[in-house]
Amino acid sequence: MNNFAEYIFQIDFVVKCLLSLVLGGFIGLEREFKHKPAGIKTHVLISIGATILTVLSAKFSHDGDPGRIAAQIVSGIGFIGAGTILQSKQIVQGLTTAATLWVAASVGMLVGAGFYLPSILVTCIILPFLLFTNYIPIQKRYKYAATIEVRKLKSLEKIEEMINTFDLIIYKKNLLKKDRVYLELQYAATPLTQHIFVKRLFETKGLGTIIKI
Repeated sequence: MNNFAEYIFQIDFVVKCLLSLVLGGFIGLEREFKHKPAGIKTHVLISIGATILTVLSAKFSHDGDPGRIAAQIVSGIGFIGAGTILQSKQIVQGLTTAATLWVAASVGMLVGAGFYLPSILVTCIILPFLLFTNYIPIQKRYKYAATIEVRKLKSLEKIEEMINTFDLIIYKKNLLKKDRVYLELQYAATPLTQHIFVKRLFETKGLGTIIKI
């Protein structure tokens, strides 16, 4: 009888791993198409790994806490997710990929706990959401550079106010003093913000030539 129960357990275990492979693969597919750091392979491995640890947690807990091992997945996945996040100056990339890894682990835990239908339904909700949001028009920021001749030092305060108002991401800001005073700016902004910012610069009194825009 024990051998039969163990046989059923092993079959169920394989089924869970296969289901995690499929569901994790679906979630990672969207990231793969967008050429993100973590694609199908990473999501599948994390999903299956979460399933294995959840099953083992329930299997070997006996009279202890069955969630003791599984609870470590939630914190442990953070280290992997952090590896997909890249930060350059004030721009952070990879948060969505880190989040999908976390969700893939959660789906794997659902499968490992035996919640087959909920895990499938969650994946059916997540995947269309990821695909749909790709078509939502979001204004991207682009890098720009400008060298501004400053004839009146008070104009620097106005430029600083505009930088804060338009939420420009500044990469470089240097004040050069030669025969004249120049302000060098390297920043990121949306095309619309860039257009308005430049227009305001030309309208600002105390500024001279504006080049390299």
